[in-house]
Amino acid sequence: MILRKDQINTNLGNALPQTPEKLKQIRDLIRDYAAETEIVPPLQEEEVIFHSGELIKLHPELFLYQKLLAVMINNFAWQNIVAGIPFNRRILLLPKCFSHADCPAEFDELGLLCEQCGRCDLADIISKADDLGYHTIVSEGTTSASVLLSSGQVECVIGVGCLHSFERSFPLAVKEAVPSIAIPLYNNDCKDSKVDEIWLNEILAVRNQSNWNGWIDLDLLKKSVKSWFSKKNLEEFFSYRDETVDIAIDWIEKDGKRWRPLIMTAVYDALTGKSGEYDETIQKLAVSIECFHKASLVHDDIVDEDDERYGKPTLHKEYNMPVALNVGDLMVGYGYQMIAESGAKHIRNLMKVASKAHRDLALGQGEELLWRSNGKFLSKEEIIRIFSNKTSPAFEVALQFGAIQANANGSVQNVIAEYSRALGIAYQINDDLDDFKQKEIASGFNTVQPSLVSSILNEKYPQKMQEWSKRNQEGDASVHSEILHWEETNLAMKEAEEMLSEYKHQAMRSLSKLSSSNLKILLTRLLNRIVPEN
Repeated sequence: MILRKDQINTNLGNALPQTPEKLKQIRDLIRDYAAETEIVPPLQEEEVIFHSGELIKLHPELFLYQKLLAVMINNFAWQNIVAGIPFNRRILLLPKCFSHADCPAEFDELGLLCEQCGRCDLADIISKADDLGYHTIVSEGTTSASVLLSSGQVECVIGVGCLHSFERSFPLAVKEAVPSIAIPLYNNDCKDSKVDEIWLNEILAVRNQSNWNGWIDLDLLKKSVKSWFSKKNLEEFFSYRDETVDIAIDWIEKDGKRWRPLIMTAVYDALTGKSGEYDETIQKLAVSIECFHKASLVHDDIVDEDDERYGKPTLHKEYNMPVALNVGDLMVGYGYQMIAESGAKHIRNLMKVASKAHRDLALGQGEELLWRSNGKFLSKEEIIRIFSNKTSPAFEVALQFGAIQANANGSVQNVIAEYSRALGIAYQINDDLDDFKQKEIASGFNTVQPSLVSSILNEKYPQKMQEWSKRNQEGDASVHSEILHWEETNLAMKEAEEMLSEYKHQAMRSLSKLSSSNLKILLTRLLNRIVPEN
């Protein structure tokens, strides 16, 4: 029996046992189920629903408690990781309705300032949590907890609230991959609220060793990665000096997000737990990835006839096109050389991944260049194929390099391939949508690069798009408003946004096959950082 989302949302599933004994009985059933089932956090909604259905199949009487099951299953997934987090790096989030109706306490920017007046159970719970070292917040919503989480002071949340509030906050917790445990109130009416204090005290006190090494601090890691691209370091890695090499080194040293070296190193950290330990092998692999990326930018700038990159002249503008083409080729060559000389344990596998990505990028670029020469509108399927070939391989190389160097097995590499494809497509759709949302771009129609939104518009309004294309070729690109109403463009954008959500969902869904919680957490957070919500 697999429950659908609409089944989980029925009023029947809102029931909650009113005794600690019954709650413990259900928790014990989930513990026994989980002992025979691999449950790796963070769980997606589909995973929670699947496991709820499996439990109900084994224990039909639990059908009354669908939402409670979802909460408890998610709790169990996180419990071992939460146990490994020191008390002083945890938040206890309590609801305002827990306080007495005539509570005299005031609020500050974080929440209620309990005066320990003894009118409710709040003072005792706060006192126990404070003694352990918790950050305790009494507040409506999760804003205060989010502030502390983003500050890096804490790593997990233990929240008390009604089932309705947990249902609303679940998507946010999944998005940020926050280790969390939820303790439901006995009632959902926000009045005279009570909780199973035996269960709450048990969770508050849980503490043991686990495989949790803490969130990978991407901002801190970015600083380490940036240091590998100093001119001095690059000169040592290139180990040959002439004017052409100097141009390549200067280009690689220029600004950039360094997403790919960062991703590679983060995956390596997640799988090995050796954060901060980066030998020359890791550094050379990271630089090789950036060599491939910076070479592709040189070639893209030539093809797109761009004059600036990072606010400075592009390479073909600073020098000339033949020099830029040659420097791009040189960086590709050095990329492969650095892999070969890195001393990595699996050079053959690394070379295979890099060469396949190089091939796929050229195929995607080739399809795009041929499209530019014929001027026809591409179908949605053709656009997605170009996105998949042009962008996904760059992410996959970075992710696979980190996994391969960490000795990941074939099943992990297969997940990364699936995840990378969906991530790359989502990234390009998001970029396409950004073009249409920028008011300063006259039409949003990108006549240089393939556009999913334009493809959808052509599918919906072929005659209007043909007219626009004809007038654009005649040099009148500003007439889009005379041909297409904004409502029509907006409708196409909404369809593209739905496709973006679906590919993000595909990327998240692929992670359900991972057995490493550290890697699953990292890739969940990376997805939402690389492709943020619109």
